[in-house]
Amino acid sequence: MIEHQATRGHWRKPATLFALFLANMLSWGDRALLGVVVEPVKRDLMLSDTQVSLLNGAIFTAFNLVAGVLIANWTDRGNRKVILLLGVTCWSLATGLIGFASGFATLALALILVGAGEATVFPVALSMIPDMRAPADRPRSIAVFQSGAFVGLIGGSIVASLLAAAYGWRAMFMLCGTSGVALILWIVIAVRDPARRFDDPDPSRSGAEQGTIASIGKILTTPGFTTMSLGVGFMGTIGAVLGTWGPAFFQRSHGVPLAQVGAIIGPTVGIGGITGTVLGGVLAGWLIRRYRNERAGLLVPLIASPCSVPFLVMFLFAPTIQGALVATGIMNFLMSLGVAPCFAYGTGMVGPRSRALASTLMLVAFGLIGSALAPFVVGVTSDWLAPYYDAESLRYGLGTLLLSPLIGAILLLVAYRQLGATNEHAANWSEAGERLAPH
Repeated sequence: MIEHQATRGHWRKPATLFALFLANMLSWGDRALLGVVVEPVKRDLMLSDTQVSLLNGAIFTAFNLVAGVLIANWTDRGNRKVILLLGVTCWSLATGLIGFASGFATLALALILVGAGEATVFPVALSMIPDMRAPADRPRSIAVFQSGAFVGLIGGSIVASLLAAAYGWRAMFMLCGTSGVALILWIVIAVRDPARRFDDPDPSRSGAEQGTIASIGKILTTPGFTTMSLGVGFMGTIGAVLGTWGPAFFQRSHGVPLAQVGAIIGPTVGIGGITGTVLGGVLAGWLIRRYRNERAGLLVPLIASPCSVPFLVMFLFAPTIQGALVATGIMNFLMSLGVAPCFAYGTGMVGPRSRALASTLMLVAFGLIGSALAPFVVGVTSDWLAPYYDAESLRYGLGTLLLSPLIGAILLLVAYRQLGATNEHAANWSEAGERLAPH
């Protein structure tokens, strides 16, 4: 009887991981929508590039991250399935409300609600996955989860461009808001909140009895954590800016029609991101097993990030759309290699009661630098140069990104050396990991 029940429940872990993948896919698919229809939304609501960058960058990200910190604290202590269900419901309804926006303020309010709902996905996933996987298997599972972002970018870009061209951008948002219904049903049927693992080798890292402020302080003072998080933020600028300004760049500088822009840029960004994310997780897991040290997984982004700079230059100044697309795919592939290794290591630095909060703090750096500051700088620079370069001002605004991968790699190298000052992970990862069945 016990064996039969175990067999029946064996499918729960892959079903839960699939639900997390779908949630990430839909949340990032929704984030791609506004980027695709920037031009008609900007025209109809009479917005500037700076306002667009605030809406799709700073405003959305700020509220997403503030909500994320509060939700992460709840996630580390509450029912993660219920939290995810509430989040999906919130952002699905809010996405539909975007279609009723009448100006900057109402569009900002709808995006704030979208951000609050989507803020549940990352902390829930990064809290659940370590409870279902051993340390050496976590980068691969996190990579599977994170690859949903790029699947969402592909699907969201294509769907948005087709629906907006056929029915207008308002109807597109309303229709896309209904996509969360199927996910809600799957979560209700298939997901079970996994038991939290309390076999951390160092109980002092658990944070179970600490308040939110104390837990945040403890995480931020962990050697290497803050520096690594800042590095992740700078490495995330390219992907975030591509989502915000990529479609507009191809429309303005390469003359791509609205109906085709999603189908052109979506697969290129998505395929590069998916393959890079998954391969990065696999490589990190292999390095961790080979060197018996979780820190070894960080070698992947340390090598890959600087290699992306030549392709960023090619993306900006390629004379043909084909050259720009090839550069986009390779650049996104290289930058995506480091996502899973960094977040897997970051959540492994803390105990079971702090994983959601740690992952969210890393996401705060990722969001503030990559999703808020970088698109804003691009938008302001584009507006400033518009009197001189007209539509080509966006090309030079995007040029402000050229140093970001190098800055990210330098910060990550500093963190890598800081982490090398302690042998805690090298000594304990194997013993703790063997107690977690890698199902």
